[in-house]
Amino acid sequence: MTAESSAQKGQEFIAALKQPNLLSLHKLVMVGTGQINNIEVTFTENNGPKTEKGQYFVKLPEALVHKLPGSYVTPQSFVESFPESMVEGESRYKILGGHIGTLNNLAFEAHQDNFDLRVFHGSTNEHSLRLSKLAARGTEDPKNRVHYQDNLAQLIEPVLKTPSDAPLRIVEDCLASGDTLIGVIKAIGDKTKLADHDLGKITIDVAVATTQGVLLLKKFAQDNGINIELNVGYLAYGLSEGKKTAATIGREHANYINFPEELIYEIETVRPEITTLLKPDDQVVGDMGDFSKLIPHDDPEAPEWNSYRSDTYGGPNGTGFPEPDYEENVNQHLLYLSNGGYLMRGLYQYFNNPSGAIKYSEMVFAAKRRWTQEQGYGVLFRDMSDKILK
Repeated sequence: MTAESSAQKGQEFIAALKQPNLLSLHKLVMVGTGQINNIEVTFTENNGPKTEKGQYFVKLPEALVHKLPGSYVTPQSFVESFPESMVEGESRYKILGGHIGTLNNLAFEAHQDNFDLRVFHGSTNEHSLRLSKLAARGTEDPKNRVHYQDNLAQLIEPVLKTPSDAPLRIVEDCLASGDTLIGVIKAIGDKTKLADHDLGKITIDVAVATTQGVLLLKKFAQDNGINIELNVGYLAYGLSEGKKTAATIGREHANYINFPEELIYEIETVRPEITTLLKPDDQVVGDMGDFSKLIPHDDPEAPEWNSYRSDTYGGPNGTGFPEPDYEENVNQHLLYLSNGGYLMRGLYQYFNNPSGAIKYSEMVFAAKRRWTQEQGYGVLFRDMSDKILK
């Protein structure tokens, strides 16, 4: 897709968001009984059909489904969506640059009608550039994963340390299209005991988010009167178009975060010294889920947050850190989405509760975007515990 058509698709996406009540919770269709494997869907993976089972499926609006893949929302269009946060045009340059931020020195901040946004770092900071470089090398080498997780930890530390009094705090590695989290909030509100609490405010922490995902969550917050507080390490701007053949269900490999060609030209005006490091359609972070796999516990380079993981995602775990445990009558519940959520849980504990003295109410379940033959495009849920279901 050309740079012009990617940017045009981004504008079409922004225009689609202007539809009244587009993302109203009562309009989102949810199917399933909560029983294990009561739903089966078919989608395309590795050029062929694959089936998967789950408990629930949330269908997402067709009006947006075809607007996201291949779209590019420019930094300028993004900051113009928050006019009160524009400082003589400087916002665009700060979110694109190499800024490393703190809670008191953000790259971008906006507060608008039930939506509070903090962006800590510039998009081309030293750690984000290393993530892109490591993404190209793949996830199988443990050394690559060590370096990847270390740079990710540097980026997300101030995000995870941000205070929040929200009853629900979702800790995620990556916000690509944003629709997964819309499905998650729909499922929580309709099918879990958390709906008995006041979920008028939700905090979401992510290491990287696309401009599309941020704007989608802003629209969702405003359509439903939910105060969403979104803390973002840094921004990305492009989503992959994916592949479509006669046999493909939907688009395969769509909505991966990439560098659009036009964005690289834009970066040249801010940081010309780094543009030789970037090529059009390079992945910004690669497969964060696979990069979140455990480093072998007997590896001398194993990071300290390995000790705060109880899972075995990627291999055996030599630690005895407690499993996530949901408790109904507490002030805040933490949610992590597998598989990358296991690393996010380890990092959250490492930065906020190193002694293990504080007991958190925690949940982990799977929420996967799927373009399906049976249900269309949406989010498939698995591994939701009976403890949290109504």
